[in-house]
Amino acid sequence: MCKVLNLSSEWIKVDWKKRVHNILSRPPLENEPMSLHTSLRIGGPAELLIYPQSLEELKDVFRTARLDDIPIFVLGQGTNLLVRDEGIRGIVVNLSYVCSDCRFMNDTVRAGAALPLSKLAREAADKGLDGLVFTTGIPGSLGGALYMNAGAYGSTISELVSEVGVLDYDGRYQLRSREELDFSYRWSNFQSEDVVIIDGVLDLQPGDKEEIITRMRAIQDERRFKHPLLPSAGSVFRNPPGRPAGKLIEEAGCKGMLAGGAEVSLQHGNFIVNKGNATADDFLTLVDLIREKVKNIFGVELELEIRIIGGNGSEQGRR
Repeated sequence: MCKVLNLSSEWIKVDWKKRVHNILSRPPLENEPMSLHTSLRIGGPAELLIYPQSLEELKDVFRTARLDDIPIFVLGQGTNLLVRDEGIRGIVVNLSYVCSDCRFMNDTVRAGAALPLSKLAREAADKGLDGLVFTTGIPGSLGGALYMNAGAYGSTISELVSEVGVLDYDGRYQLRSREELDFSYRWSNFQSEDVVIIDGVLDLQPGDKEEIITRMRAIQDERRFKHPLLPSAGSVFRNPPGRPAGKLIEEAGCKGMLAGGAEVSLQHGNFIVNKGNATADDFLTLVDLIREKVKNIFGVELELEIRIIGGNGSEQGRR
């Protein structure tokens, strides 16, 4: 069995890369900076970044990775994500060529996991279908939204789910019904399984097209006013029971705190922005400072909403 071995802190590449090259019709990118692929504009290199052109290519890559014990991370839109400065070992998969379509059937839509939420919401609105207005302005893809059970304005994506298609790490596609899925606040059962979300079916409701678009525009305007324009990963912390995390952070005096090129946004306390040259270590320094101040003042332990991957503590293998 070919493996990636850690000798003197350097990864020794063996036959697995050649096999992955041979599977793909589009050549992969080696040591690709993840700062080019995340909304935060931070992140060290991906050992191998691939763009499968078909589901069969994706299945073959998964089987090869399983055979050779190579870590896989599936990248969505790169939002809600911090990649450590050391980068990501193994394979990073971009699904944009195989999971970006959508098909409407009466009041339902089957959409690929890589389809941006913003595009899906616009398509639904154009067809006079309601239900996705709350996703307006939420960055990321449908797959990421299902994985995290994204929500806003009192609604969550799980309320619309009829079924979800996943691919396991042996390259087998499975269709899960709503009854087989489990969702809670910013959580889904996919976070505890070795599967990748491929597509999903959402149940929508007929509505008035112009009224739906008007509500979407109102949310867009509100988000532009509240959310910073500088690169960020969205909300850093989950809202604890009773009070928004951003309010606690603001009242703890954290707004405007700096660490290198990272800053706690002056516009919204639950955002950490990249002022142009921030590193992942800068970002994590602020995370620790915020947590400490909020705990000391309010006795509240803030939990991360963003995902941190890469380095020695890689959270890899799940979407």
